Amino acid sequence: MKYNVIPNDTFEKLQMEAGIFCKHFNPATGEYSGLMGATTGGGQFSTSPEFSDFGEDVDNCPNNTMELKHKDSETAVLSTTFVTLDAETVKFALAGADIDSNDTTHIIPRRDLKTEDFNDVWWVGDYSNINTGESAGYAAIHLKRALATSGFNLQTTKNGKGQQSMELTGHYTISDQSDVPYEIYIKAGEDSGETPEINLDKHSATIEVGEELTLNVTRKVPSTATVTWQSDTTAKATVSDGVVTGVAAGSAIITAKITVDGVTYSDTCTVVVVSA
Repeated sequence: MKYNVIPNDTFEKLQMEAGIFCKHFNPATGEYSGLMGATTGGGQFSTSPEFSDFGEDVDNCPNNTMELKHKDSETAVLSTTFVTLDAETVKFALAGADIDSNDTTHIIPRRDLKTEDFNDVWWVGDYSNINTGESAGYAAIHLKRALATSGFNLQTTKNGKGQQSMELTGHYTISDQSDVPYEIYIKAGEDSGETPEINLDKHSATIEVGEELTLNVTRKVPSTATVTWQSDTTAKATVSDGVVTGVAAGSAIITAKITVDGVTYSDTCTVVVVSA
């Protein structure tokens, strides 16, 4: 028996690259918004649960008896280092500050905390061997009611970039004390099973100068892909949204293209233009 093996699905379960920090993420669609800035060194997430052992002072009861273990709370921390600096990020890092309404370049710290100082933050990274396109896999961590708990830290260097480290801690809320301040999503990429392609209804045609010919796409995979049109010789024939117009006697190759996950797929029609 050999034990120096790895699971067959290893490459389907790898988390890749540093990921992003953003304010909003939709797990259903994979769409994000509110990118917080460029980072260096990736991100780090950790949780620290706190327990009570109701059996530790009970005679004849061993410590850490599972039936008597109680989870009191959990501290969730998400941290990174930003290499970009703006007023909103600094305001967040100060954990209790306002941007001057009369001068948006002025950030004013304050002693007290307000409800709006606590904001949800997402970290989202590539996951699985399918990590491009509309069905890409992702790993996502949602830190709820996050507050920057390490203060504002800016490190500058000679001939280098300034770096702003930030540690964010999720918080419980009185309105729902059972709501743990984080959640995690892990979604593998989905293969549609169809190879991207595009087909035209004609691959050769003859038209007169000034005459128009409409080329139609008979098959397009995926159906949501945008078709772009091109003529290799606009002096002979032009094309716009599949409508070819003869310009001068000669021939032109009309190409219809789609791009899927950075790869271009095309089909062509050779159009011969004759004098009227």
